Amino acid sequence: MLSARSQSSALVLLGLFSPLLQASKLTIYTEEYPPYNMMEPTTETVTGVSTDIVRELMHRARQDHDILLVPWQRAVSLAQAQPDSCVYSMSRTEPREPLYKWIGPLVQNEWVLFGRVEDDLKLKKLEDAARYRIGSYQGDAIVQYLQERGFLVDVAINDRLNPAKLAARRIDLWGTGRLIGQYILRQEKMIGIQPVLTFNRTEMYLACNKAMQEKRVEQFNTLLHAMEKDGTINQIYSQYGYQR
Repeated sequence: MLSARSQSSALVLLGLFSPLLQASKLTIYTEEYPPYNMMEPTTETVTGVSTDIVRELMHRARQDHDILLVPWQRAVSLAQAQPDSCVYSMSRTEPREPLYKWIGPLVQNEWVLFGRVEDDLKLKKLEDAARYRIGSYQGDAIVQYLQERGFLVDVAINDRLNPAKLAARRIDLWGTGRLIGQYILRQEKMIGIQPVLTFNRTEMYLACNKAMQEKRVEQFNTLLHAMEKDGTINQIYSQYGYQR
């Protein structure tokens, strides 16, 4: 485990944790969204950059929890319906703001349009893509973001379908996070697809049910800030071969 965990002991001695340590068990939902959250096939455990941050946060809070990987729409619905539940990695958008208690940010996420290398598209701003069909996937915040701005969005069941759709010219562009796009392309061994425009930057959070006590939310956020300050989050990124 990370050496920075020793700091949690000091925080306990300072009295930061009290009755919250006995808080009920959390069920934390996530989706397959590598490299932030994903299933490790050999061990059948949930891993990834965001997952490791959440696990370390729960360890420092001495919070009993389970992390379950389910389809995104189900993860969102369960976190809204069940009092002792959360979901990650969730972009904090205006429509979502009143639906959860927010812990984070865990990670940052660049939204990118990928295109075919052979098309050699020169996009300087998002509006330059207005005449193109853009692929995304069901439940992703990018869908709503683009649709609200009048873009034609082709919504797939999951993001892994989009590179093949792009290569087959069923879509003109693929809108996704930079790291997940690069990850999927490596996994699928696909070439000839490249980023053509970064059109937004968001922060992704652990979003918890509205019934969570504010004091508990403050505790988690305080611990997460300490993880940022002591270098733990940078260390987790580097373990996956990424730099912030």
